[in-house]
Amino acid sequence: MKYLFLIAFAFTAFACSNSLDQTVDIQHQVITPHTLVYPHGISTQSLSITHTCTCPFDWNISVLTNTTVLSATSGNGDNTNVPITIDRTKLTVDTLVSALQIKSIYGYDTVQVTVLK
Repeated sequence: MKYLFLIAFAFTAFACSNSLDQTVDIQHQVITPHTLVYPHGISTQSLSITHTCTCPFDWNISVLTNTTVLSATSGNGDNTNVPITIDRTKLTVDTLVSALQIKSIYGYDTVQVTVLK
């Protein structure tokens, strides 16, 4: 009888835990595009930084490589037109390959950057 009670209790506990809605909504940032290319004569490209909920958030863009052609920047909230401007006067190579990292409370993402002289 004792085992029957334990089996019935275990079955009820298992059945109840599976019948509950256990959906977890995970919020995250959305960065597009993941590649920026600056052909000759172009000094500004746009980046979209948004997130999947309506709460306010701050974001920071840092340069992952040692270059003065790109600059760090920051902002807050969704922005579908973040200007990423380069300083061509500081370009010392024919092709610069770099990366930007966008961080917020929702995580981080990386954007590859190629600048052609």
